[in-house]
Amino acid sequence: MSCTCSRCLLSEDVPGLLVDADGICSVCREYDRKWGDWNERRAERLVALNGVLDWARGKKRPYDVLVPLSGGKDSTYVLYICRERFGLRCLAVTWDNGFLTEHARENIKNAVDLLGVDHLYYGISSQLLIRLYRHFFLETGFFCPVCMRGIRVAVERAASAFGVSLVITGTSSRTEEYIAPEFFQGGGLRFFKAVLKGCPLEREAEVLMYGDDWTRRMERVLTSYSEIALPDYLDWNYDEIFRIISNELGWRAPVLDAEHADCKANNIVDYFRYIKFPALVPEMLRFSKLVTAGQMTKKEALRRVAENRAAVAEPDNLDWFLDTLEVSREQLDKLVADPLRHMKYIEEPGRLWRILRTLKHWLLGAALGWRSPLKSY
Repeated sequence: MSCTCSRCLLSEDVPGLLVDADGICSVCREYDRKWGDWNERRAERLVALNGVLDWARGKKRPYDVLVPLSGGKDSTYVLYICRERFGLRCLAVTWDNGFLTEHARENIKNAVDLLGVDHLYYGISSQLLIRLYRHFFLETGFFCPVCMRGIRVAVERAASAFGVSLVITGTSSRTEEYIAPEFFQGGGLRFFKAVLKGCPLEREAEVLMYGDDWTRRMERVLTSYSEIALPDYLDWNYDEIFRIISNELGWRAPVLDAEHADCKANNIVDYFRYIKFPALVPEMLRFSKLVTAGQMTKKEALRRVAENRAAVAEPDNLDWFLDTLEVSREQLDKLVADPLRHMKYIEEPGRLWRILRTLKHWLLGAALGWRSPLKSY
């Protein structure tokens, strides 16, 4: 019988999770290790953030920062804070993944217009995009890695083209739901290449393999941009976030607190995850993180998870999705029956690459006195 965390909602039925002898899960323990001193270090983190922003301003480039903007709640709020609170010269970039909702496009337009921010869309041909989604879905059971890879390339291309030294996102382990490689794969280059190796699409997909040469790799390590997550430095209360972006930027979504109102296929992702791993009730991971972070009571989270479990049904847009990717029901059944088929494509990054990335992180941190998480690209 699996153990359930006495603090949050997660149990050992969730892949990659353990509950210790005190009844606390590994996710809560990791959260406490990284963020347990948040209240004590709030002022210190704000000082560190201002130091990072002063460094970016000191570059005296056309744009101080680049903000990846999906039209969702976090990225919209990041853009608002960067512009309105810190007065930064911002460039926003959106990866057009082919599944952007009309709400997302409207939210993006409202945000950049009202804030007076320059913005660009980045994308590839819709035909290639759909073929890549189909290949990844049939090979791994996931299609999100294509989108995640596209976001990374869009950010790298824009940062390089416009000489932006700092990227600011709203994605942080302090606020994001728990993920494990068993049920989620991002756009990591090694995984992306492994899935495409020997496939007819491999050559065409080179457009999404930006940075896959030693010259560019060394450039990224030694001279390119750095990235921070704004929730690593500032309070991140979703009630306040929704109030601000709704009132100030006209942000809208079909459901106000929807996690990914920017993607037409998000409910399909949740559904596939649930039928592969029944412990992963839609939205349960998000509610659990809110409990861990003290933004939702466990009682309320359990109530909402129970409602979601009772409401689980085949999405109304599933046939649209399967038709778009030209995937049959029989193929779908095979994918669901083999939920770990993607694990054969996972490999750890090389030691030299990890050392170089760590070295840049250390050098920048030592020079500027940063004590908060910093990623370099």
